[in-house]
Amino acid sequence: MKSTLQKKLAFRAFVLLEVILALAIFSTISVGIAGALKQIGESAFRSGEELRVQRKLESWLTRYSKADFNDQEFRDSLPIEEVAGEIFGEVPEPDEMGVNYYAIVEELEEMYTVRDTEDQQAEIKLTNMYRVRIEAIWGDRDQPRERIAETIRYASLYQNR
Repeated sequence: MKSTLQKKLAFRAFVLLEVILALAIFSTISVGIAGALKQIGESAFRSGEELRVQRKLESWLTRYSKADFNDQEFRDSLPIEEVAGEIFGEVPEPDEMGVNYYAIVEELEEMYTVRDTEDQQAEIKLTNMYRVRIEAIWGDRDQPRERIAETIRYASLYQNR
């Protein structure tokens, strides 16, 4: 009789050991899945943040690239000033995500095009060519993040004729 009692106790102890082992494996897997889900969430958040910054960059780039830089009304509407031959401005305040935008507009002086005349090719200097660069800077001081949008535009393209 004693041997059957010992067998039942040994069986119960083995079942308890199996349950504890199963809980340990389940908790280890749960912690791993939770960590993976956290990384996926952070990655999705960063991607969405960068997409919003990219869209704002494109918006500011469009606004600056279509502006008449010689128009005083435009200069008054945006906080830009002339610094060392460049029109430079900071978009008034950081946006809701804490992103600072900077606009740099510089006139290009060494742009030429080649045109055919009657008997030869002529090199003609292009005037009113500007490089428009919009920078977005955000993040921690330890790890600042930056995105840039840039274009070259011909100022006469957007003038009313």
